[in-house]
Amino acid sequence: MIMIAVSPAADTSDPIGVLLLLAVAGVAAVYIGGRWAFNLRGAVDSTLARRRAALELRGQRTGNLSLADTESLSPFFFKLVGSVIVVAELAMLALSLILATG
Repeated sequence: MIMIAVSPAADTSDPIGVLLLLAVAGVAAVYIGGRWAFNLRGAVDSTLARRRAALELRGQRTGNLSLADTESLSPFFFKLVGSVIVVAELAMLALSLILATG
């Protein structure tokens, strides 16, 4: 016979570890999103340069040398994505704070 018992401590457990993980991930995402949103220290420019270098390398491997010229994203795209990330992660941090204190 298998007996399943519920421990009394299971009802009062707090998921503080998960909330701390969410908070740390949220802070990191706010930092990265803020760098893109406000182009801190040329974050968007360096991202576009890395993307262009990767496209040129892929173009050399595939033999399509015009690949880097045809596929480009504007700096506005990265600023928009960074802004969305910052707003969403600030909301996640606020929710995590509310759940941790409540």
